Amino acid sequence: MVQGEDLDSSSGVSVSTDIVIDGLPYPIVIAADAAVTLPKLVESCRRATIVHDRRVADRARAIAAELSAAGVTVTDPVAIDAGERTKRLESVATLYDAFVERQAERSTLVVAVGGGTVTDLVGFAAATFMRGLPWAVVPTTVLGMADAAIGGKTGVDLRAGKNLVGAFWDPRAVVADIRSLETLPDRERRTGLAEAIKCAIIADPELLERIAAMPVDAPPLWWRDVIAEAARVKAQIVAADPRETGRRAVLNLGHTVGHALEAATGYRMPHGEAVAVGIRAAGLMSRTRGDWPPGDHVRVLNVMRRVGLPVFARAVKADAIMSGISRDKKVVDGRVRFVLPVSLGDVRHGIEVDAAVALRAIESCTAPPSGTELTG
Repeated sequence: MVQGEDLDSSSGVSVSTDIVIDGLPYPIVIAADAAVTLPKLVESCRRATIVHDRRVADRARAIAAELSAAGVTVTDPVAIDAGERTKRLESVATLYDAFVERQAERSTLVVAVGGGTVTDLVGFAAATFMRGLPWAVVPTTVLGMADAAIGGKTGVDLRAGKNLVGAFWDPRAVVADIRSLETLPDRERRTGLAEAIKCAIIADPELLERIAAMPVDAPPLWWRDVIAEAARVKAQIVAADPRETGRRAVLNLGHTVGHALEAATGYRMPHGEAVAVGIRAAGLMSRTRGDWPPGDHVRVLNVMRRVGLPVFARAVKADAIMSGISRDKKVVDGRVRFVLPVSLGDVRHGIEVDAAVALRAIESCTAPPSGTELTG
């Protein structure tokens, strides 16, 4: 389903401005301008509090103005810092205090505006304050639009590991704000592509080709189409397994190693970059098992390198990553299960990998791919 028309200045071709993705209990909209689209999706709301990344204050103000024009009483916004170091229980307590100060009620809509760490944090605060406030998500990063904001997962980190405290709490709507990409730093745009590549490996090999063909300076409308395809893959998987009791676990491809790598670097390595390295590690493990064709592995590596994603982390010790993996929330009965690719479009979850095999794959990911790895 699409709405509206716009002109892609790079091609002169008329294209739809909003893409609506169906299948979940709430709408997912890849919107040209979330400020215009969001009020139409929350018409029953009469009071709202916006919590936003400080860096997107202009977009938060635009959203507040449009909500106000639609008859919604909007309280003073709450500005927070983005990043894993903010995604802590202490920050949740700060948000609780902000909700109290703004006289939030059970019907107050919380609008989270920002990237994945902001929406994870704000969603968890909304899920747990007064046993649950309604909320809406306005992701402003590629990573948030393609992955983090979809699926109702909310959470915060502990010192022991990432996302160890959380809740499933479905939003009223997810409205990706393509307009935000106009000012997003190039590195942050590219970092988010790791989640789109993950979705391509899982269920949409054609998306991998589209990403590989992206111009270096791709305009927002090109990004919109890639984001929409990745979001569609995730929405379909979440719809079939909303509480991650089975198939939804494939969405963790690259994340077991990626999360441990983030922790090992003190979260200096961005999530998307860590996931890219994690995807390579998963591929190496699967190749050792004889399940992942060398040609598919090379194809994925080449696409990640083409779009500027790292495929190795030189300064990190493999033992530190292995230690982080042992604390991953996907550990069952003391054993780590990995998500591994079998072929493009076929990914398996719950795979137990010998510790020596996992360590060798991770050690390989502390250096650039060898000629043998790149030739298939």
